Amino acid sequence: AESDFSTERDILYKVLFDMKSDLHDLKKLTLELMKNGSAKVQEINTNLIQKIYGNKDLESEISFEETPGNAVYNPQNTEEDFEESEQNYHFVETVEVEEILKLEKKEIEMIKKSLEKNKGKRKAAADELGISERTLYRKIKQFDL
Repeated sequence: AESDFSTERDILYKVLFDMKSDLHDLKKLTLELMKNGSAKVQEINTNLIQKIYGNKDLESEISFEETPGNAVYNPQNTEEDFEESEQNYHFVETVEVEEILKLEKKEIEMIKKSLEKNKGKRKAAADELGISERTLYRKIKQFDL
């Protein structure tokens, strides 16, 4: 049970560090656009732009006017693209709900196992789970354990 918790924690840390890196890259790109705002920025930062937005054709989505300071986002979306992205959104929403349910189920399972292992002693169970006693009491009440 403890290894499952540490694995989930490690995954969350990795995701957070990746997000921090992506945010740093976006800040760098935004600063360059504010300073220069020309097609030159797109040429210089091609790898960074592809990393952030993926490998799809950027020419169809982003156009830069040659005058400094006039970066323009020009989406070329059709109604078909909108419907496709709407379908993807519903899929993502469903996956998130399923993951939340799986996490709750796993949380309940871990609390039950820890309480059994520690013979109902909540302080020891809370210590094992790495949470405060108060949080454990709240979870027990929340999940009717």
